[in-house]
Amino acid sequence: MSDYLLQHYLIRTAEHCPDQPALHFGEEELSYGGLHRRSIQISDALITAGMEPGGTAAICLGKSPQAVAAMFGVLIAGGAYIPLDTTYSPVHRMLSILEQSGTRYLITEIAHLLQLLEGADPEQSARLEQVHVLLLDTHKVTSGAGKALFSFAAPDAPLSYLHQGRRPSISTDLAYILYTSGSTGVPKGVMITHLNARTFIDWCCRYFKPEADDRFASVAPFHFDLSVFDIFVPVAVGATLVILTPETVQNPTLFTAVIARERINWVYTVPSLWTAVVRYARLPGGGLPSLRSVLLAGEVLQPKLLLRMMELLPQADFYNLYGLIETNVCTCYPLTRQDASQDGPVPIGYACGNTGVVVVTADGRLAGAGEEGEICVRGSIVMQGYYRNPQLTEQCFRSIPPEWGMGGKLYCTGDIATVNEDGALVLVGRRDAMIKRSGCRIELPEIERVLHNLENIADAVVVDIQDGDSPPLICAAVVVHDAASFTVLGLKLAVGSLLPQYMIPDLVHVFEGFPAGGSGKVDRQQLKQEFCRQL
Repeated sequence: MSDYLLQHYLIRTAEHCPDQPALHFGEEELSYGGLHRRSIQISDALITAGMEPGGTAAICLGKSPQAVAAMFGVLIAGGAYIPLDTTYSPVHRMLSILEQSGTRYLITEIAHLLQLLEGADPEQSARLEQVHVLLLDTHKVTSGAGKALFSFAAPDAPLSYLHQGRRPSISTDLAYILYTSGSTGVPKGVMITHLNARTFIDWCCRYFKPEADDRFASVAPFHFDLSVFDIFVPVAVGATLVILTPETVQNPTLFTAVIARERINWVYTVPSLWTAVVRYARLPGGGLPSLRSVLLAGEVLQPKLLLRMMELLPQADFYNLYGLIETNVCTCYPLTRQDASQDGPVPIGYACGNTGVVVVTADGRLAGAGEEGEICVRGSIVMQGYYRNPQLTEQCFRSIPPEWGMGGKLYCTGDIATVNEDGALVLVGRRDAMIKRSGCRIELPEIERVLHNLENIADAVVVDIQDGDSPPLICAAVVVHDAASFTVLGLKLAVGSLLPQYMIPDLVHVFEGFPAGGSGKVDRQQLKQEFCRQL
């Protein structure tokens, strides 16, 4: 091995403890030896299909052991995987990612393939016919499966280990590409190298000290960056990952029941999931005795919620993590009862190991205590860039002034923070029109673009408002051509056919025209006030 790569976590663990449970999913359990074998089968099939080192493959599968094996299969073949969201995203969005990425390989099952083909327009169908499809659940192609090239990765296929003897990957090669909302209306592909991901995973192993007999819950979707912790940290230490379905995660009672039944020790998720647990699960204090560590990220953590969680889970340790997809997790803050009793926001903490995090003021200085500025990140944890978009990549980085004595470049997050008297970062908000809901990043201009393209919409503006401690509400202000044929339901259905469910506007209001400020621009603050009056 010329370099240590993500797949080497699996290879090492499978060699040391092949019979140790790696993945638990419903009634199914897969050992590390079984996961390694299935990954090799998928790798062999990809290489036989012509995949070269450095290539990419999209994965269109639901949360399952098959999806995890597919990820490792792509890595072992020397490629980078692109996970698609099969739960919340419409077919149009999945196909647009296939188009933007230019990938030549698609790993899927027949049901998902038929869904893609049925939802594709003629141009997208032609694009699918150029993709080599690797099916994991069948030995034949049914009618209606199009003219694409097909191959199969049977669970009983012999192992050929075709990856051996090929050009070895190095740590600066791409490992995966995660697509996220883009302000231009086109999803952005965030390029993460093996070194980027390893910097985060190795830090997690050193800082949190998980052990081989631990059990982790897989809560986040596999296309979401929180899942990187869920998948790779257990594999790195030989622990067991219990994969939860979206239906389980969305039901607080089911979620807590699975945590108890499966004796889960680690949960990493967005705070809003625990908001639902506190409100609806009727969980008694101490009702989840196995839960030892709770990691929170993706949203602002409210002290009131933290206090209630600490009352329900008195035996657990709590951590507030911060980072974008582009930076993985770059700050961490161990939480105490004192943090839960304060009035202000909970800190996002201090820089993780091998990572530099600074706050830069509007006039380009390093912020002092109490000063506000943009969070900027440097180090091997930061992404390589945006896939096939060098212009956007360049816009997001800035050179470090020589007098700072750091060297290299900073990734500018767009998040505004202050540094408290203890040196911990405290998140203030966004400098642009991006919000987060349930940990998912949403560019409001992307929703505006979709609304502008709807036939009956003359103009549209999208803003967000806050309703107490709840996640931000997406509010669509529209001017319509024909009021008689317009319905709010029709608008939401149209948006939902093009964007994920979490991007559908919560509130819709029809205006004759939008209020304007002194510069002639739309007065978004006034629009926000109008929506607040509707609550």
